[in-house]
Amino acid sequence: MFSLLGMGALARGVYAASLSHIDTFYPTGLNYTSYITNSYLGTYGGIYNAPANQLTEGSPYGVYNYCSMPHPRIQEYELPSVKEAKIVYLEYLQRHQRRTMYNLAPGGENQPFDCSTIDAYLYSASPQAGNDPVLVYADVYTDPNNPFMDALPYVNTSCMFPQLTLGGLLDGFQHGKDLWAVYGEKLGIIPKEPSNKVWLRSTSSPLTQQSAGGVLRGIWPEWKGSLPLRQQSSGVDTINNGYPCNARNNILDAIEATDDWNEHLNVTADLRATLGAMLGATSSAWQKSFDHFSDNFQARLCNGYALPCSFTNHSNCVTVEQAEEVFRAGDWEWQFYWRRSPQVIQYIQAVGGLFIGEIVGRLQAVLDGKQEYIYAHTFLHDNDLGPILGAFGIDIMRWPAMGSNIAIEIWETTAEQPHKAPTTIYYARVLYSGHPIKTIYGTLNWIELGELISILQVYVPEDIISLCGTT
Repeated sequence: MFSLLGMGALARGVYAASLSHIDTFYPTGLNYTSYITNSYLGTYGGIYNAPANQLTEGSPYGVYNYCSMPHPRIQEYELPSVKEAKIVYLEYLQRHQRRTMYNLAPGGENQPFDCSTIDAYLYSASPQAGNDPVLVYADVYTDPNNPFMDALPYVNTSCMFPQLTLGGLLDGFQHGKDLWAVYGEKLGIIPKEPSNKVWLRSTSSPLTQQSAGGVLRGIWPEWKGSLPLRQQSSGVDTINNGYPCNARNNILDAIEATDDWNEHLNVTADLRATLGAMLGATSSAWQKSFDHFSDNFQARLCNGYALPCSFTNHSNCVTVEQAEEVFRAGDWEWQFYWRRSPQVIQYIQAVGGLFIGEIVGRLQAVLDGKQEYIYAHTFLHDNDLGPILGAFGIDIMRWPAMGSNIAIEIWETTAEQPHKAPTTIYYARVLYSGHPIKTIYGTLNWIELGELISILQVYVPEDIISLCGTT
C-alpha cells in the first residue's frame, strides 16, 4: 500500500492498486471535467511526495511520480525487436529536478523552506584573468532589522524561489547514472567523456543549469574539467518563452474563453474560493487556473513539507482531498492546453514551434547523413515539454513532472536489394519517461525517421515573426 498522496489516499487504495504503471500516465476520462470532481480517483495512481534532502526512492518503475519522473533505466530498458539495428543518435530532453516553488502563498507561508543543505554557486572564470576565481555561492538570509519583515507576510527562509533542492540534486545524480548505464555502457551512444560529438543546452534559468550540473556529473563522474552548457540570449531564446510573441497571450486568452475552460472553472469554483480565502490567493493570477496552487502544493510535498495552512490560523489547512482535486484540475488543464483546445496547433507553434524546428533540423541532419553530434541533451521546463508532447500527439497528457524526459532514439538498419548496394534506413523510437510514448499515431516504438519528422513538421511555423505579430 502506498502512502497518502502516493498511489492515492488510503480510501482509494484498492482502486489505485488496480492501475498498471503505464495507466498512471494516461488517465481515462481526463478530457472531461468529471475527472476533476471525482474524488474517488484520488491522484489516479500518481505519487506526489518525497523526502526532504534525500534521493527519491521506492516508486515502482513507470509510475507517474510528480516528484521524480521515471527515466530510461538499465533494469527495465528494452531493446528494439530489430536485432541488427544500431543506435546512431540520441536526442534527450528533460525538465529540471525537484525545486522550491515559484509561487509563495500571498497570505504568507506558515512553513519556512530550508535550503542550507545546498550551495548555489555563482562565479565567472577566464583563462585570460590569470587567476582562478573564488568559488562563491549564494547564501540567502534576511536581516532581522529589515522593516519589511513585519510589514509583509514574509517568510524568513534560506531559499530562493525557485531553486534546486538537495533532493533534486541527488535525483539528478541518479538520473545521470541511469542514463550512462543505458546509453553509455549498454548502447555506447553517450561517449565515455565529453567530446565535440555532444551537444548540451539549457535555458538561461539557474534552475535548469543547476539541474544539468547534477545530471551530467552522474553521467561522467570522473570528468575533471568544465563543460560548455549552451544557452541563447534571453530576449530571443527559443525555449522558456524567451522570444517576444504577442500571439502567445492572445491564443491563451482564446483558449481560456472556451466553453470547456469555463466549465472547468465553474465546477471548481468552491474549491478555488476556499483555497483563495485560506491562503490569501484571491488574485486572478491564482484564480484563473490551477497553475499557482499546483506549483505551491507540489513543491511542498516533493521536498518533505506538509500542505499549507492559513498564515493567520494554523489550524485551517489544505486537506489531502483538496490537494488531489487541485492536481487533477492541473492535469485537465495541461491536456486541454496541448491536446484538446481548438487553438492547439497555433498555440504549440507560438510557444514551442521554434525549438521543435531545431529538433527537426537535428533529426533531418541524421537522415541526410550530415549530423555531427551523436548525443544532444537539453535541460528545460514543463512549458517547453508540453508543446513537444502535444506535437507528438500524446494520447493523454498529465502535467510533465519533475525530471520528465523524452528520449528520441535514432536507429540505423540496412535493407538488402537485388543487384544493388544495401540501403540505409533510419528508424526512431520515442520514449516518454522511459516508455514508448502512446500517441494518436500509435505507440512510437519503431517508426521511420522521415515519418516522425513529418509529424513534428506541422508544428514548425513557416513565419514565426508574422505569427507572433511582433513587427
